[in-house]
Amino acid sequence: PYMYPPYGFRPPPPPPPPPPPARPREGPAGANLFIYHLPHDLTDADLATAFNPFGNVISAKVYVDRNTGESKGFGFVSYDSVISAESAIEQMNGFQIGNKRLKVQHKRVNSQQQHPSPNMGPMQHRGPMPPPMQQQPQHGGGG
Repeated sequence: PYMYPPYGFRPPPPPPPPPPPARPREGPAGANLFIYHLPHDLTDADLATAFNPFGNVISAKVYVDRNTGESKGFGFVSYDSVISAESAIEQMNGFQIGNKRLKVQHKRVNSQQQHPSPNMGPMQHRGPMPPPMQQQPQHGGGG
C-alpha cells in the first residue's frame, strides 16, 4: 500500500527573497563625509581606496548622472568611526588629485528629529473656527 509521509511533514521553506537594495550604508553620525571636486574619471573603488588609509570605509559612492552615466564630481564616504572621518577631513581636505583640489566636509546632520518643528508659521487659526456649511437635504413630497 502507498506510504503517506509522516504526519506534520512539511517541505523545507523556500529561501527568503533577497533584501531590496539598501541605500549606501552609513556610519554613526559625524562619520559620513561629502567629498567635492572629484575628478570625473574617479570611480567608487578609487574613492574607497583614497579614503581607506584613515579608517574602515563602509561605503564610498561617487554620484553619477542617471542619464549620461557621467560623474557629477562629488561623492560620499562613510566610516564606522567618527575619529576616522575627522582625520580624513584633516588629511584629504585640499588634497590634490590631478588638477583638482578636493573639498572634504561632514555630511550635514539634521537634528535628531527628522520631522520639521510644529511651529512653522501661523498654521493654527486664532479664535473659534466657523462651523462648516452643511447643505441640509430638503425632505418634501415631490409631485
